[in-house]
Amino acid sequence: MTPMLTDSAPVQMDRQRSKDVKLQMPCQVESASPELYKRFFANAPSGQDFFKQSTTRLYFLADRVVEMTVEMYREPRKMVQEISGLGLRHVGWGIPPELFSPYCSGAVDTIRALTPDENAQAAFRFSLSLIAKILVRAVTEGSTLVMRAINTNQEASLKKAISIAPRGRRAMELLNISVGTQSISPLFWSIESGSLNSARAMLVDLLTIRADRDVYYYGCDAMFTRHPDLILRLCSDASTLLWTLFDGLVWRSRLVQNGQRRVNYYIKHLVQDVEGNFSQALKWLAHHKDPRLVSHGVVVTFADLLWNRLASFQFLLGRGYFLFTLIVFITSQSLLIPGEESLGKNIATFVCRCFLYLGSMSKLVFDHCKTFCGALKAGDYHWYWILPVPTYLHSTQQVGGLLLVLLLILMYVQEPVLWCIAFGDNGPTSIPLSATCEEANDVRTSYSMCSCLAMMMYWALLMDFTLLSMRISAFVLVTLA
Repeated sequence: MTPMLTDSAPVQMDRQRSKDVKLQMPCQVESASPELYKRFFANAPSGQDFFKQSTTRLYFLADRVVEMTVEMYREPRKMVQEISGLGLRHVGWGIPPELFSPYCSGAVDTIRALTPDENAQAAFRFSLSLIAKILVRAVTEGSTLVMRAINTNQEASLKKAISIAPRGRRAMELLNISVGTQSISPLFWSIESGSLNSARAMLVDLLTIRADRDVYYYGCDAMFTRHPDLILRLCSDASTLLWTLFDGLVWRSRLVQNGQRRVNYYIKHLVQDVEGNFSQALKWLAHHKDPRLVSHGVVVTFADLLWNRLASFQFLLGRGYFLFTLIVFITSQSLLIPGEESLGKNIATFVCRCFLYLGSMSKLVFDHCKTFCGALKAGDYHWYWILPVPTYLHSTQQVGGLLLVLLLILMYVQEPVLWCIAFGDNGPTSIPLSATCEEANDVRTSYSMCSCLAMMMYWALLMDFTLLSMRISAFVLVTLA
């Protein structure tokens, strides 16, 4: 059972003693750290094999021991959970529970040499012994055969360790070890500790289909339920295991019919997460930037599924609207300008430009403001001098969209039609909605420059429309590379 602490009189007395420890220890711990490890290595010479860190790291661990003994009196319930989690990490490090006793003895002897206060010594000894008992319990309960096999980093050892587990329990043996309220994943621990051979064997075992008379067992659902961010972790820490993962998501029949055999792709968790939302797997793979990996059959299958069933319509709708906006822009800026001015031409120009400012500029402003505020709220930005720049602006496409928004705003401010309406001669002889009044001469040149740049940005942003043609896409890829 997990040791429980209450606010009884003895514990309150020990809390008072802990204050004495806190007052006396910090200034002396650094000088006492060498003595602590000297005593510990004398009591347990094998402990030197597990303390190969730098002197600074060893001193930090000694300081942390003292802090934990004090925190145990302040927040006992919280510390019990933290120490249980620490014990599970000791399982991953392969620390024998026999070393806790000599370490505690060395620490207590060191404190006894530092202070003659018996209350401080008793408080430190009680708290440290309680911490040691929790750690020993966590290490003992968490030291499964699988965790021991991970430390060897040998596939044969891992297979032998998991072979005794029943079919219905194999997945949980590889994905979850619990001690109290704390848990650790052997799969993630093997990846974090660099035991990639063991991690590869675990993935193969999880993605092997087994069966008895009534039930099929396949660890895919359990694996992605326990670790929704598995692909992200593999992309960042163990990219070589992505091939093992994707190969395990494919089942091929051994029966051949008409020169073909059935193939099943288990891509449910690559399309949606456990909560039914859209999975970020494709985004993570895109950021990984491995061209060979994205050509894997599993990735191609679920990427094509997303494109054909979901993304293509939205993409075509958005690009079609953008293309229509470009046509309206060309019409209002070029096709309607030449020739003699007339009322019908002025009305057509005014309507087209109203559509540009209301239907295009306002939409782009809203989209960028929404994305910008969302990035700031999520903390997804970097500081450049005194300006926060969201990460999404690192994309050339997004920067081009922002420049287009700014150009359209400048065009709106300098719109000759609006200047003529506001400041021009609106007498009975003037043509309504004219853009050629004298009052607009000052802004006409800068307006033309902004219009030219905006048209260039429209064409540049329309470049991804070439995705509809594989030949044009290949040309774009070669030219941009």
